[in-house]
Amino acid sequence: MIKLTDYRKINHLVDQIRIEKVYPLSILEGIQTGEIFVDDDEAPTAALVWHYCGFANILGSYDENFIEETMKLMQDPPEGHSGRMALQTENDSHLEEMILRTPTVAKHERYIFEFEGKKDIIPHTLDAKLKEISHDNYELMKGRIIPSFSWPNREEFFKNGFGYCLIEEGRMLACAFASGVSKEYVDIGVETAEECRGKGYGRIVAAEMVEEILRRGKTPVWDCDIRNEASMRLACSVGFEIVGTHPWYKSEK
Repeated sequence: MIKLTDYRKINHLVDQIRIEKVYPLSILEGIQTGEIFVDDDEAPTAALVWHYCGFANILGSYDENFIEETMKLMQDPPEGHSGRMALQTENDSHLEEMILRTPTVAKHERYIFEFEGKKDIIPHTLDAKLKEISHDNYELMKGRIIPSFSWPNREEFFKNGFGYCLIEEGRMLACAFASGVSKEYVDIGVETAEECRGKGYGRIVAAEMVEEILRRGKTPVWDCDIRNEASMRLACSVGFEIVGTHPWYKSEK
């Protein structure tokens, strides 16, 4: 497996991206950071597209050796990488069998959503202010699913990303931001402060993100693990509909 530097060499594989496509596209289109590994750097027939946040996709005519090499990277990410691999795949029993030969790798499921159209959201009457994410409030965002999850630094986020947050008395109640960005799609990441969950704050910022994405002429995207019921309900409340599931794999070493 070879690390690819000229991404144009896998242009012929792009049409094969069907699952969580915004993340591999964001790398191939030069919008977000990631790595691409191939079976042959001159004429690749198989590729692993690995986003900074950890989401990865396999494209092309991969064989058992390519899957074995992918599992090695999953077990032991190279220095300088974000440190995890969440491998997204279509429902493919043969691929699943090859992946699960690695004993420490576990299979999970994620919902597939389609955006059906924005829903009317009653304007909030909170004292909190809905603000665009800026240099002035960037450090107020705390938690796991915040811009640093999918952008290596704030400079890259402000260059190609955007988002909104609810601020009250100098603290963040909730934020929603562009976690994955391609020319056509924007995946929405949402974080609500632990003590503020269940109060509808996430819906306020998520709905504003949907509006902004549509204003920019792009398609809103949402994905989450099927165990994350709160995220699933939030997605459905702002215009997404569940249309299926697909597997994803990670090392639990």
